[in-house]
Amino acid sequence: MKLSPLLAQFLFLNKELNLNGIGRFRMESIPDQTDNAEKSTKNEPAASIHFQHDSSVKEDEKLVEYISEQTGKMKSLASSDLDSYLELARQFLNIGKPFLIEGVGTLTKNKSEKLDFIPGNFFNERMKENSPAEADQAATSEESFTDYEEMLSPQKT
Repeated sequence: MKLSPLLAQFLFLNKELNLNGIGRFRMESIPDQTDNAEKSTKNEPAASIHFQHDSSVKEDEKLVEYISEQTGKMKSLASSDLDSYLELARQFLNIGKPFLIEGVGTLTKNKSEKLDFIPGNFFNERMKENSPAEADQAATSEESFTDYEEMLSPQKT
């Protein structure tokens, strides 16, 4: 399972996401200044995400616990997965490539070696929490293999 969606879900649920060695993301609500009729015609976000670069941030135990619960892995494996993901992010940033965290935004390193954050398209609708067992069942249903088998079987003319 990818970690990006889990990081986005954690941010939306807790309004704060601390990534060790990278920094802090905070979600702030935008005050509602329009009535419901105007709001339905405009596609304005209900919240904004702010980033503070801080390489001294330590691993967030609540985040590791959340990843562990969502993936069904032990906390030590969830912590290792998170470390690997963040190491990949640091490597991308060090070679000058932008790093996308799906549902949150994109990080880039500027010439002064600081991280810049570009908020992405985040979704405000309620996120469906699937258990790992449900995800495995959906991916291996027999119906999903019917098209594949048809492709392998020889065509009769």
